[in-house]
Amino acid sequence: MLTNLYKKTWIAGLTTTNFDAHSQTNHEVVASMARHSRSYNLRVREEEGKTLEELLVANVGKVDPKRHLEHGVEDVMAANILQVLGIMLTALVF
Repeated sequence: MLTNLYKKTWIAGLTTTNFDAHSQTNHEVVASMARHSRSYNLRVREEEGKTLEELLVANVGKVDPKRHLEHGVEDVMAANILQVLGIMLTALVF
């Protein structure tokens, strides 16, 4: 009985977040994606003419902008899809 105490119910996925908070989160993620895209562009330009070993040594300990871009896109798309579906269902049901 106590194991189900903090379990999410089926309606938890249908709740929408505050529009201002959602907009602010989208703005922050898109701004970070713009920074990472600039750094990814610089990294691609630097990779030209280098061997594989030189690339491995040069990128050790650095942030991978491609991975951060992919993660940002996935987060924004998932949040926006859930928000739009929740709004559409709320409009149809109520």
